[in-house]
Amino acid sequence: MSEWLPAGSVSPLPLPIAIGEGSVVAAWMPIAESAATDEMPDLAAAPLVDAAEAASFSIPKRAHEHASGRYVLATLLKQQGFDVANLAITRDENRRPSLIYRAGQSGEALPEISIGHSNGCAVAALSLDETWIGLDAEPLDLPRPRNLLPFMVSGEEFDYLDRLWDINEWTGMQETTRTWVVKEAVQKACGLGMSVAPQSFTVLGREDVFLNHKQSSYRLEVHHWGELLDGRSFTFGFSRLLERV
Repeated sequence: MSEWLPAGSVSPLPLPIAIGEGSVVAAWMPIAESAATDEMPDLAAAPLVDAAEAASFSIPKRAHEHASGRYVLATLLKQQGFDVANLAITRDENRRPSLIYRAGQSGEALPEISIGHSNGCAVAALSLDETWIGLDAEPLDLPRPRNLLPFMVSGEEFDYLDRLWDINEWTGMQETTRTWVVKEAVQKACGLGMSVAPQSFTVLGREDVFLNHKQSSYRLEVHHWGELLDGRSFTFGFSRLLERV
């Protein structure tokens, strides 16, 4: 088993000005290509990787994605002056990740985090004002079947996207992907992940998104934009939790 090494350098991810200059920082890096028959990489030296979680990976692709996302996050933390060796990532019952100090360590308040990966790209973000955030990315050239629509949208969103697919399949597929990344960003920012159904809330044409889950109401801001990474067009979704009651 060979030691995991990053597949490339970590680069800043430009964010829309509307997100708030200085309140959030983000970055990305490429993920190494791998086949199911490749040797599993040794993640022991990769930053912020939990050994028990790493041991559960059954294919090299998952290991590379996991380590790459945490490497991007570690790079951002170092840039903000944190000693990554003193930190670990914990997850709650909905698998929302957050930073903690390792046993015996303490220090200043830690930023909230978001980590993601998709098709050769790992991304991470820090919320420096400690609000909950979600960041997600998908390449626009990735085929996405139309029959997924009922599982991710409903009502006006379904009608809009379904009409787009009728008019032009490629346009419908790209707009479906853009909708999906915003929804995933919302699921991350409210800390619920896939425990809240994506078709239970609407992001179409919204700057603020509202959803209800288990007697709690959430209000979140959302943003989406595109970037060219390694010659591929990616669409990004970002969400910040504004209120929970």
